[in-house]
Amino acid sequence: MNAEVSGLQELLNQELSSKKSVRVLEAGCGSASHLDFGNKARLVGIDISEIQLHRNALLHEKILGDVQHYNLPSESFDVIVCWDVLEHLPLPELAVRRFSHAIKPGGLIILKLPNVLSVKGLVTKFFPHWVHVLAYRHFYGDKNAGKNDNPPFKTFLRFHISATSLQNQGAQLGLRSAYVSTFDVAEIDWLRQKRVTHSLYVIVKGIVEFLSFGRIGDSELILVLRK
Repeated sequence: MNAEVSGLQELLNQELSSKKSVRVLEAGCGSASHLDFGNKARLVGIDISEIQLHRNALLHEKILGDVQHYNLPSESFDVIVCWDVLEHLPLPELAVRRFSHAIKPGGLIILKLPNVLSVKGLVTKFFPHWVHVLAYRHFYGDKNAGKNDNPPFKTFLRFHISATSLQNQGAQLGLRSAYVSTFDVAEIDWLRQKRVTHSLYVIVKGIVEFLSFGRIGDSELILVLRK
């Protein structure tokens, strides 16, 4: 777990420490959870893939549905986690609107996604899906990439899910920022182990950041919105 995700986990632990029970929505839950909510949490997962839902053994309740359009119950969750999902949605703003309706007052909406304004983000956005599949098979060694509902999934990565745009949308929905952090894929072990690729990426990232006057930054974004 990197420092940014560790910081997020610490924030979550502090927020939930006084609660006897916690109702959590894993939005676009996939087959795994990324944060620890302890034994007092009831985990509800929603995903468009029945196969992914079946693979997730941590959920107490499973909903087959699209987070962009599913009518979630009003003010019914203490925490909503949407982890590497918004980039795969053609209308991510609809999902955020659903989350704002479903979160309790004082609750947290945790968004983790690629930063579209990054080298990785722009490559992901503009390269075709088959290139993503080949990258997963080469870098991760995942022979099942793109098969049987395994990632990578089709990616849209709209410009209006940049950090600033999401914060502005949140403000319009009565949500305020509680935590914002970025980190880069260059810090992750699997890329560090590929020394030539890692070195080339770091060089390209540095050049692009310089030429963009810092507007192009780290590849990963974590944003927490509070109602």
